[in-house]
Amino acid sequence: MATRTVGKTKLTPEVRQRLVEVAREARELVDGSAGCPEWGTTFAEIESDAREVGFELMRLLMEQTNTQQAQQVPDGALQAGSSEVATPIGTEDRTLETEAGAVSWKEPAAYLPKSRKAFFPSVPSSGPAR
Repeated sequence: MATRTVGKTKLTPEVRQRLVEVAREARELVDGSAGCPEWGTTFAEIESDAREVGFELMRLLMEQTNTQQAQQVPDGALQAGSSEVATPIGTEDRTLETEAGAVSWKEPAAYLPKSRKAFFPSVPSSGPAR
């Protein structure tokens, strides 16, 4: 299972440069070919627009990442404590409320044939640690 080192960032110089380009493209999408709002727009309005775009980007990033991850459940995650191996049966759709808004969370689901139980692989969750 992957663990993240405290202080480690995925914002490499290459990622930061690409985000500069994405921000430029987003400005054109939001404000048109001028790439900025009309003269007289307050900074508070610019900040509000940026927050809205940023939150939507956050929401989409979380949703797309989870959808991709749910399709790549490692075999080891399907091991039940009783040494029984679970059979993947798809995903259970859940909706999580985040700072960025509602995110569709696809939780991998599996079935334990011998014990006839539903099984959700033990993976890091978005909630508090138990």
